[in-house]
Amino acid sequence: MSANPEAILVSIRQLPRFLRVEEVAELLRFKKRTIYDMVEQERIPHRKVGGRLLFDLDEIIEWTKRGD
Repeated sequence: MSANPEAILVSIRQLPRFLRVEEVAELLRFKKRTIYDMVEQERIPHRKVGGRLLFDLDEIIEWTKRGD
């Protein structure tokens, strides 16, 4: 049985605007190490703020749509 796309969208929209590594890894179903590797290789949109690695939820959603 597949998940209801509208329910998934509602769940995603309840996330904070900026995600931490743990949150983006859970959202994308990747290991944290994979996210760190993707950041190092500039393969995933991200930003560093005050030494913290953050991911804009809207940018991540668009990035997944593009299939980068």
